[in-house]
Amino acid sequence: MGALLWGVVFRAPALLFFGTVPLLLTFIVLERLGIKRLWAYLGVWTTGGLVATGMSSGSASMIAALLSSAIVAYLYWLLAGRSAGEWVAARIPGERNAGYRLLNYAAYGILAFLGYQLVGYLYYGAKLYWVSHISEPGRGVPPFQIRPNRQLTAAQKVALMDFPDPESCLKDGVKTLTPENLKKLDWDRIDNASDAEVCVFRLLGSYEDLSQATAWFEAQGFDVPKSFSSAKPFPTSDGKLRVYGSYSIRKSGPKFPTRGVIRRLFRSIPYAMNVDSTWSEDGKQLLFVSITFNTL
Repeated sequence: MGALLWGVVFRAPALLFFGTVPLLLTFIVLERLGIKRLWAYLGVWTTGGLVATGMSSGSASMIAALLSSAIVAYLYWLLAGRSAGEWVAARIPGERNAGYRLLNYAAYGILAFLGYQLVGYLYYGAKLYWVSHISEPGRGVPPFQIRPNRQLTAAQKVALMDFPDPESCLKDGVKTLTPENLKKLDWDRIDNASDAEVCVFRLLGSYEDLSQATAWFEAQGFDVPKSFSSAKPFPTSDGKLRVYGSYSIRKSGPKFPTRGVIRRLFRSIPYAMNVDSTWSEDGKQLLFVSITFNTL
């Protein structure tokens, strides 16, 4: 039952987002050829679901992928597949004029949305390629750090390029790095967890010590437990100190992205977001920041 629920509620939108490029190209071909058979669309979405999930991911994940594929394929066929190619026939002399229907417009709206998503992915993909193969960015100011024995991901490298210093993370017009101004993180600029980790590190790491961490978290709308606060940081087994904040997505909506109904809906799947800052034993140096999400 858990696999079925996951497939219906969550995997269907994931297929839409992560399969944008191949789906867009495939649907353009099917539209041009006037393919209207339901089985063709079932095949496309099933293939996309299995590729996105992974053939070796286990029976539960595969069941979820197959279920969501069938649901999304049928919905897409209702909106677009069963009228594929009619706009072409309407413009050929002697052919039956099918005209336009509301569902036709909805179908083309889906293709337009996929195209819009494609542009964003291409742009971000170009940045991923740049930082991975052409020019890796520096660590910035203050120098961004991650957990020991881990490597920077490509997404983190892009974030380092986009946010090289604290000023780049702040709202427009904020230039001086006073303790109060450091709280003015511009969440409109944050698109993913890597962006958030880099900017949180930039701003928290600009304080002299962890004494301001609780106030900073609360200014962002986070709740800070007393046992993980600046006044009483949690000591780890190796002597480091942790200050932790939690944000309720279920109650307040996603912290990022701040724009786009579809994007925010997709980011609303987790019900909580957590930011964990780890400091040196004396609390004077921020060592690294990690962001995690709680899901069902």
